Amino acid sequence: MNNPPVTRVAEFDIVAKAKAGAMRSLRLAAIDAAAATRLAEREGLRVLSCTPHRNSFSWGGRGVAGVTRTRLDIALFAHELASLLDAGLGIIDALETLAEKERLLETRRVFEKMVQALKEGRNFSAVMGERPDVFPQLLVASISASEQTGDMAAALRRYSANFETLRTIRSKALGAAVYPLMLLGVGSLVVLFLLAVVVPKFSTLIESTRGEIPFASQVLIQLGKTIHAHPQLVAALFIGVFLALIWAIRHASRAGWNLPVLQRLPIVGPLIRMFRHAQFYRTSGMLIEGGIPVVRAFDMCGSLLTPEDNRKLVRAVASIREGGAIGPALQQVGLADPVALRMLMVAQRTGKLAEILARIAAFQEATLSRAIDVATRLFEPVLMLCIGLVIGAIVVLMYLPIFDLASSIQ
Repeated sequence: MNNPPVTRVAEFDIVAKAKAGAMRSLRLAAIDAAAATRLAEREGLRVLSCTPHRNSFSWGGRGVAGVTRTRLDIALFAHELASLLDAGLGIIDALETLAEKERLLETRRVFEKMVQALKEGRNFSAVMGERPDVFPQLLVASISASEQTGDMAAALRRYSANFETLRTIRSKALGAAVYPLMLLGVGSLVVLFLLAVVVPKFSTLIESTRGEIPFASQVLIQLGKTIHAHPQLVAALFIGVFLALIWAIRHASRAGWNLPVLQRLPIVGPLIRMFRHAQFYRTSGMLIEGGIPVVRAFDMCGSLLTPEDNRKLVRAVASIREGGAIGPALQQVGLADPVALRMLMVAQRTGKLAEILARIAAFQEATLSRAIDVATRLFEPVLMLCIGLVIGAIVVLMYLPIFDLASSIQ
């Protein structure tokens, strides 16, 4: 008896326009994008974009699990497109210009297909939404909102500027980890050389004296002999550790560094959480400035936070939906510090929420930058001290039997 086929249901984020002219953002479950569009149209909505909901929201890199993005610099694309629009070109002419200058055949074909779809009368955001492997959901949502306000160039500039800001912070954090990793690698090679080459040669000299060898030196000599006798095994182990480290870094990067192990580390965990908060505030502020409602913007940016903070944000958004103030709602769940709370209270009085969110993000980014500098200055000397102690201990244990022999002769 054959089993009936299983119908897979996915979630789709829809941006639509109601009959009264108001913008609506909703999430529907359907078997495909066409079915989700039909469901929204039955509610009397005019669908502007329909994109698959992403469990891992991102500015670039990987968006949907298992989908590798086309090699397109999204920040550069947004900046160039905004410049062409500011120069007076239409969206079709601007995309044709970008296609002509593009050297990668794959990216050029993406632009050409977009031009063809726009000539058929489709919306730019809807066309972008069909390529989640190229365009992040944030950019699609920003473009969809700007199509109603007529400030697409401004939306593109905001996206490009915010993307570059976040990329600069991320690059600084990764750059701060490069030197300690190199130092650790070189130190490991030096220790391995001492154990595999120097210690066995010294052991021959020490054992020829037939004197009493301290226990610690005996352990060191035996370890050196074992490594010297099995160089292939040691090399395979060293290469395996190196490849495992590369895999762990790539895995953490693909997961957006949202790994519980990293978040529990004493120094790294708070820095990751601080970066996530800054990213959340900056991104939600940009979406709100583009015309997306506050609650919807927070929902879209929830996956930028760590899983624990994302669950806290759900409770805060529920409180905001019930009429609660934004600042106290975020502060009660631990997503707003005293500075952010005061600034959000000011935003509630002035109505400049997007601007205040950007200022909160800038404040946290500056704090994060200082924290990275301090952590780097503290960690590098500690690491050098540990490596020096290990190498020094090996040298002392090698010479200790010789010192004992000299004392006995005297």
